[in-house]
Amino acid sequence: MIRLLLAMLIALNVALFLWIQYGNRTAAPTRPEQLSRPDFGQIRLVGEPDTAEEPVIETEMNAQEPVQAPQPDEGDTLQPEPESGPEPEPEPAAEVASEAEIETQPESEPQIRQESSQEQALDALSTPPEPAPEPPVQPIPTESQPEVLYCGELGPMRSRNMAEGYRRTLAAGKAEVRVETRPGKETVGYWVMIPETPDVAGAEAMLKRLVQAGFKDLWLMREGEHKNAISMGLYTQERYAQRHADNIHEKGFDPVVVPKQKKARVYWVLFSHAGANELQKIEAQKLPSNAALEKKVCDQALTDP
Repeated sequence: MIRLLLAMLIALNVALFLWIQYGNRTAAPTRPEQLSRPDFGQIRLVGEPDTAEEPVIETEMNAQEPVQAPQPDEGDTLQPEPESGPEPEPEPAAEVASEAEIETQPESEPQIRQESSQEQALDALSTPPEPAPEPPVQPIPTESQPEVLYCGELGPMRSRNMAEGYRRTLAAGKAEVRVETRPGKETVGYWVMIPETPDVAGAEAMLKRLVQAGFKDLWLMREGEHKNAISMGLYTQERYAQRHADNIHEKGFDPVVVPKQKKARVYWVLFSHAGANELQKIEAQKLPSNAALEKKVCDQALTDP
């Protein structure tokens, strides 16, 4: 059975080969003639003057000769050639017209410039004018205020050298300054004492209480300015006297600190027409004990020291 099928296949192949080699051959189809582009004639641009030479657009093309297909040689299989497609159609006239419009665009620029100038004119009319600048205000000349000058005195001071130092400070300006000597009192120490009692009996009773509390160096003043007072110490500086008085107060007593003074000559610094700057320098310094600065405007009377 298999041999029979093989014999039939071989016979069919031989028949097909003979038919291809010696059968009727048809002539190869010729290519159709290509279509020629249509003639649009002469195209004139929009706005182009009549006197100008119109460009000639050559749209005619020679028809191409048909290409003869080569005859196949014997022994080759005959295969039909594909038909050539038609030539691309020419661009429509609308596209040519659009190109012409593009070329004539520059002629519309004057109209655009005219419209822009009109818009600028309208903007200038609608914009309110800027107000004119106000003239500068001339400052009214004012009379310079005269400097305030002071008259006064500074003291008392125990040392003449100290008074001379303050005199030089005030004399640095236009002030008239001098040092004056006056009789007065000089502080030579500070008492820590129990104040005076109305009678001697009360003073003696207070003295016993202080002794019982453990205090020593007590002195009952029986005459003088501080009669019936009890002294509990004399100090050269006030801060030491105040510290001792605070310790006594913590034990239930009420002492006071009293300056001890004696008659002596004291020194005062008298000045007139002194400026504020010089007086500020004096006030910025630490004044001596019991000294004070008294000042008034020079047209006012000074109070008595």
